Amino acid sequence: MGSQTQNSLNEFQPTTLVNNLLALLKERDREIVAKRFGLAGSEMETLEGIGKKHSLTRERVRQIEKDSLNFLKKQNIPELDTAVQLIFDTVKEHGNIVSEEYLMQILQVGKTDFKERQSIKFLLSLSSQFKNLGDSSEYLEAWHIAGFDLSKLEQVLAEFEKILTTTGHVISQDELYQQFKETDFYKQHQMELTDRVLKSYLSVAKSIQINPYNEIGLKNWNEVRPRDVGDKAYLVLKHHGKPEHYSEITKLINDNKFDNRTAYQETVHNELIKDSRFVLIGRGIYALTEWGYKRGVVADVIKEILISFNRPLTRDEIINEVMKRRQVKRNTILVGLSNRKNFQKVGKDKYALANNVE
Repeated sequence: MGSQTQNSLNEFQPTTLVNNLLALLKERDREIVAKRFGLAGSEMETLEGIGKKHSLTRERVRQIEKDSLNFLKKQNIPELDTAVQLIFDTVKEHGNIVSEEYLMQILQVGKTDFKERQSIKFLLSLSSQFKNLGDSSEYLEAWHIAGFDLSKLEQVLAEFEKILTTTGHVISQDELYQQFKETDFYKQHQMELTDRVLKSYLSVAKSIQINPYNEIGLKNWNEVRPRDVGDKAYLVLKHHGKPEHYSEITKLINDNKFDNRTAYQETVHNELIKDSRFVLIGRGIYALTEWGYKRGVVADVIKEILISFNRPLTRDEIINEVMKRRQVKRNTILVGLSNRKNFQKVGKDKYALANNVE
């Protein structure tokens, strides 16, 4: 962002400003407005709830709220004008539309104070320069500058969706931008579509989402919104990058907080056993099938190794190869190798499949 805007954000004190604005109202009106916008540090209250406390009808409370906002809008308050201009500049620099959540992150400069957040929303409501885009099936709740053409947002998001559909899997934000910048659409609008604007447009979309690993994909993809324990286990193990015990996989799932549900070790273990995406390679230790691991007991692994090498192998060679595929004890491998129905010793300390021995 521009240095001047950034410096102004660092000095932005929305709660103090809003308190000064509320002080201009009559006591009852001030209390009603504070409750309606959650400016007292508590959740916003309904018209009906406020009406009961003040012995007023819902419609009367609505009228008091409307009159109070109109009164404040008509006051000549330089501090309010400065704050509105700061928010306007911020939204404009982000493509004229920003999701409410992302806007709050920008304006609060790393803070997460609820009262300050509500104060910012109150300031937005005091200016006709801003319009609220309500939460819908397509978009998250957002704020945009009055007169913004939503078709611009729709066109950019359509290009993003086309790229992701063609790719078929999650990608990094940088990779998405890189592919987008190769499109004819971007080349026609590149002056206005900065990375900041693209990030802002993404913040509004519901069809495109980011997983805990900052990978972008379509919202119905399992790698973006894992639906069950198996999907979550797959995602955390893939990014963990190596086989792990199911207890640690459970911890990784809970640490990533995909949703409000807690994963339990027994449930995770049971899911991994029956899911073909995972292979049990040791006592409670699982790997991903896509890493080259195959299901089966140690004897099956030894058979696969002997077939792939197509020649007898020494005991140490077999042990080393099995250890690459399974996390088991040396003795477990020796026990499997001692089964004469499957394997037979040939030459000095070499083994082959029993049916290959002449």
